[in-house]
Amino acid sequence: MVGTTGDPATPYENTAHLADMLGTGRVLTWEGEGHTAYPSTDCITKAVDGYLIDLAVPKEGLRCPAK
Repeated sequence: MVGTTGDPATPYENTAHLADMLGTGRVLTWEGEGHTAYPSTDCITKAVDGYLIDLAVPKEGLRCPAK
């Protein structure tokens, strides 16, 4: 699950809750503004693409700073 700390539409606090509901989710945090982090930031894009293409699970607690 990708959560954005400054998302006006989807509160960041709900990200971890949804990941827990899925049972196997990881939380990736983008410390930026806006509703979507993918593909807006290289850090999140690399983590998501790595998982979707290579099945490489992102490290637990990954936080990506805003530029």
